[in-house]
Amino acid sequence: MTQSPPEKYFTNDNRLFSIFKREYLFVILCIICSLLFFFELGSRTFETHDVPRYAEMARDMLHTKDWLVTKYQGHIYLSKPPMLMWLIAFFSSFSEHITPLTARLPNALAGIAGVLITYYFARKFFSNRIAFLSAIILAISQKYFWHGREARTDMLFTVFVTLSFYFFYLGYRQKKWFYSIFYFALVLAVLTKGPLGIIFVISVIIAYLALQKNLSAIKTMKWNWGLAIFALTIGIWGSIFCLKVGIKPIMSTVKSELFTRVNDPISHAEPFYYYFVSIWADYAPWTLFIPFACIYAYKKWREGNPHHTFLFCWIIVIFIFLFISKAKSSRYMLPIFPALSILIANLISDVFENTILQPKWLARVTRWIIFATAVIAALTLVGMPHYLIKNIWIGAFISIGTIWMLIKLYRYLFERKKILKASLAFIIIITTAGWLVYIHQLTVQSNRDSFGPGLIKVVNEEALDWKGNIICGYQLDRDIWNIINLNLNTCVPRLTDQSELRQFLNSVDAKPICIIEKVVFDKIKEDVFGDSLKTIDIKSRKHPLVVLTKK
Repeated sequence: MTQSPPEKYFTNDNRLFSIFKREYLFVILCIICSLLFFFELGSRTFETHDVPRYAEMARDMLHTKDWLVTKYQGHIYLSKPPMLMWLIAFFSSFSEHITPLTARLPNALAGIAGVLITYYFARKFFSNRIAFLSAIILAISQKYFWHGREARTDMLFTVFVTLSFYFFYLGYRQKKWFYSIFYFALVLAVLTKGPLGIIFVISVIIAYLALQKNLSAIKTMKWNWGLAIFALTIGIWGSIFCLKVGIKPIMSTVKSELFTRVNDPISHAEPFYYYFVSIWADYAPWTLFIPFACIYAYKKWREGNPHHTFLFCWIIVIFIFLFISKAKSSRYMLPIFPALSILIANLISDVFENTILQPKWLARVTRWIIFATAVIAALTLVGMPHYLIKNIWIGAFISIGTIWMLIKLYRYLFERKKILKASLAFIIIITTAGWLVYIHQLTVQSNRDSFGPGLIKVVNEEALDWKGNIICGYQLDRDIWNIINLNLNTCVPRLTDQSELRQFLNSVDAKPICIIEKVVFDKIKEDVFGDSLKTIDIKSRKHPLVVLTKK
């Protein structure tokens, strides 16, 4: 009889190796996610519309110490609940300064969290391979990846909705105490984007239970726990908020955000077919799989598979809400991406395992889509040197070498009948590398075109030879004003007419520093410019500025 080896042989290294062998897919997933969501996260300057807006509200929280009522440029902001602003302010509180990193960090962490929730959902109800594929498909899909690096509410909302679905399903299929976490996640979704979270989640649950012919399960969802959690969180916060702001403006905002957006939107009005067009870019490189994944899910529902039915309801119900709403934006589709990724991973896994699918042509089409997407990835790889390398001959030489290597690799894998799995791995690797190259190029271009670093340098240099300085802006555009405030970590007062500007420039108590857009300065320079003043140009491709100060 074989004896077990002595306990001394089970060293820490052996245990670590055993854990890695068992969880290597999870380790690979974490490495890929860290690269996708943290690579040069804070290197790109403030530049877009929504990033400065949410960051500016968080900056106001830090400076005024009022974390209850969000304000935007001095006015109470009611369009979105404060969850994102709270998180930005929290991460920025350690340095008392909103930076591009601290503004984007909440969504980067949320992006990783969403990938991990998807991983554990698929692992719990399917398999390790499906879990890994689901998470990777989600992580490198274009819109999800991008919004994991932007300071908007949509990524946080998507993660909390996904978390709600995960713990509802655990509560429904396993233990009832999971419903308590379900309600808490629902609270977080409401605090991120309002009642829309409740509408999405509860509608999907009702549709799923109806298809399962088990609507009576609604009674077992521990609603008393939900009421208690909502009362202790949103109830208390909402009551204090209403006392400060008033109920009338809040109800007006709710009406505007929910009903007006659906029927007669002020912004984001798009034609009914908008999502059928935008999804092709938003879910790249997996877009070609979508119609066949829906057919696959429908067949699984008809077969009575409860897990696929839940994912199918998740996608269809939310899509119907988005489709009938006249206010449309591609980022609104993010909450269906986790479920869609799990379905596509199931389809691919069944093809790998040669599972008999209905209809029979579904497996064949899926294989061809994998090959076609791999070919597109290969063409991207071949063309990349021409984009990255300035010398056309060196770029051409590298491209030719890449083609030769790809042909040799294809022959090798084809002979060993590993071409299908290798093609999928190739898609994942090239897409991941492509997003990282894109982010680096975007960062370089953004920093070259932005006025932020140059403005900070000029203001600091001009303030050195004076005991104090006063900074103002003259007729600044609202978005530019936000970016200036964030870069200088202060709220720069805005002047509106030339008399105020002259009075400001004649200040004697401290050195006046006035920031003006170049197009505005060119119109007024003959009226305000004198011998005692000097101008310093801040170069920027989109928004060049002029700093006007005393000599």
